[in-house]
Amino acid sequence: METMTAHRRSMTQLVRRHLRQREIIGAAGGEVTGGGPLALGVPGITTGPGGEVAVDGERCAPAYRSLSDLLGTDAYFADVAAVTARHGQGYDPVLYHAFRDFLPPRRKNSGRCVTAGTPAHDRAQSRDHLFADLVVYQPGILPGGEPFRSTGHWNLPGQLEIFQTLTGRVLMLVGGRTGDGRAFLYEQICGPGDVMVVPFDIWHVTYVLDGPAVVFNLTTEVSGTHGRVDAHPGEEKYHRASPIAITARRDEERHEFVGSPEDWCTWGRPAEPPRTDWLRTFLAPGESLADLHLYASPDRLAALERMARHAYRLNWPYDGGPTKPAGIHH
Repeated sequence: METMTAHRRSMTQLVRRHLRQREIIGAAGGEVTGGGPLALGVPGITTGPGGEVAVDGERCAPAYRSLSDLLGTDAYFADVAAVTARHGQGYDPVLYHAFRDFLPPRRKNSGRCVTAGTPAHDRAQSRDHLFADLVVYQPGILPGGEPFRSTGHWNLPGQLEIFQTLTGRVLMLVGGRTGDGRAFLYEQICGPGDVMVVPFDIWHVTYVLDGPAVVFNLTTEVSGTHGRVDAHPGEEKYHRASPIAITARRDEERHEFVGSPEDWCTWGRPAEPPRTDWLRTFLAPGESLADLHLYASPDRLAALERMARHAYRLNWPYDGGPTKPAGIHH
């Protein structure tokens, strides 16, 4: 127990050093008081009522994504004319705050995390590291009825991405093709503590149902799937391919989907979320996704990648994911 306590104390110091080097803390100025704790693997990280993130009360500095940024992509809107008309009148709300590389990248074959400002961090690549981001989605409704949302993008072949909602409630729309070429489209709603994983090579977009919604995610390249990929790309990920032209729209207290006739024909109506029991077994009771990132053994991370590869080869999400094989321990 003492060893684990010392390890967590050391990791806490390392995370703070990383955040300061990234200028996520130490640059914004100001304090956040009265915030609730976030399950991010180390103590002292909180969020305020407006979604402000703080470390030991010190406000974190995010990158802001506004409606202008969304309009600068080829995003599909429920009513693009209504959105552009309001934007032309000066309407430009912040949709979400992004903290890229919030936790230091983790080497998958060891317990080592590499902090910003070091040569090891500069050399970190997705084939042998896990990357960790944090996003805070703001509440609101766009003209046309869409909840405030992410930009949406296509993941790469071989890119494993896992999300955990820490506060609020989000809807994610996920589409793509199985390994044997069948199209799929499904919706998944996640509330506090919920974890979801998306298949390889998919398109996904996130909508805010109750906000602010804080979402933590991990991403990495899974070897032995499609060859080498960059699982932590830059702005080019928003321009890789055209989005699926289907989107969510609020209908009083519920939501509905609207889209182009061509994409309804290709993708169909969103289905219920697929099985992910093979993922849930990798988190012990009370363990967060950030805990997995910072403290899981290399054997656990290797087992997670094996199960992701196996699920893809079984044409998940159509044919379900496998359950945890014997011999995997927390």
